[in-house]
Amino acid sequence: MLLRQLSYFIAVAEHCGFSHAAAALHVSQPALSQQIRQLEAMLEVQLFDRSGRRIRLTDAGEIWLEYARRALRDLEEGRRALHDAEDLQHGKLRIAMTPTFTTYMLGPLMEAYYRRYPGVKVLIQEMNQERMEAMLLEDELDVGIAFDDSRSQEIVVQPLLTETACAGGEPCASAGRRARLATAGSRRTAANFTEQRVCYPRAD
Repeated sequence: MLLRQLSYFIAVAEHCGFSHAAAALHVSQPALSQQIRQLEAMLEVQLFDRSGRRIRLTDAGEIWLEYARRALRDLEEGRRALHDAEDLQHGKLRIAMTPTFTTYMLGPLMEAYYRRYPGVKVLIQEMNQERMEAMLLEDELDVGIAFDDSRSQEIVVQPLLTETACAGGEPCASAGRRARLATAGSRRTAANFTEQRVCYPRAD
């Protein structure tokens, strides 16, 4: 089925005849009639009653008219949506973050994004990384932000930042106190600290 055939069918229905529809469409009447007959043959149903002086829609034609108008309307909206998406003027962005990123990055990140793309609707969810990856694979999310690399080769990973963890103390701490700090619990080197999970206080 061609979009042209849908347009021609709607025009004939609205003008209640082939001659006026052909004039409005800037096509010849025989060409228009041929397209309508091809459409009827493809649908295996008669769309117009041609028995009287003026043609009219059959019951099947009345039903098809509603769907034809809806189809053309949806296709036009889809065309505009594609154009808007290319220009990043409108659309929807679905983001998921782990709790730490939600607490410390969400505000500045969204403020900058809305300034640049005010017409884009951003939907944000907070979840663990396992669920995030599952939703990405099911195309239920567009972007996920988490600490660890993805466990799936089907997800493209882009590093955003590098974080350094440091241990600190009083500059005037005694040698004995420094020794106790170094030996308390299991022994850790500077390299060991970078391998540990970092927990941030929850912001109320």
